[in-house]
Amino acid sequence: MKRHLDQELKKLKEKLFRMGLLVREAIDEATAALFQRDAEKARQVIKKDQEINLCEIEIDEFGHELIALYQPAAVDLRLITMTLKITNDLERIGDQAVNLAEIALVARAWPLKPYENLVKMAELTVKMMRDALDAFMQQDHRKAKDILEGDDAIDHLNDEVFEQVQNSLEKEPENIRAGVSLMLASHNLERIADLATNIAEDVIYLKRGVDIRHHIRQRRE
Repeated sequence: MKRHLDQELKKLKEKLFRMGLLVREAIDEATAALFQRDAEKARQVIKKDQEINLCEIEIDEFGHELIALYQPAAVDLRLITMTLKITNDLERIGDQAVNLAEIALVARAWPLKPYENLVKMAELTVKMMRDALDAFMQQDHRKAKDILEGDDAIDHLNDEVFEQVQNSLEKEPENIRAGVSLMLASHNLERIADLATNIAEDVIYLKRGVDIRHHIRQRRE
């Protein structure tokens, strides 16, 4: 029975990995579409989002089926529940990629160019997402901890982008639509980083059994 469950858990992780690759590709294409002002890439991101949604449904059904059939306990149950939670976060990251793609569709009309901080923010966010998925597949809680420490840099860059846009709009208020789009793009990237952080927290919980969300241990004490 345990050997069969181990085989099924391996399949579950493979399904999650496939979904993760689709989400990583969506982020890569969405950010490229945004900065290159490539409408075709943007449309492809939007079109492929349905495939990500179907992966979420498939993994959710498979995970609950494993719980019903094998009634796993301890580490195995924790792996399944964390996988289902991470799947939900991946789907939400895919939604943020779609948001970026939709912004990219109007980017060609922008009189403002994306700020350097926004480009750097995108690079760091994509890396966080990739590292979070790798940390889960390798069950590496140390790599997950590094991701948590990188989230502050994203928040700082997001604040800088907002300040730069506001300063630009004070001088050129006619560019309000472009400015708002840049702010939204920055916010979408910041949300992706938050969701990657969620995944990292889940990896730590999976390996160490410690819930660090919202500094929960300090709050309980």
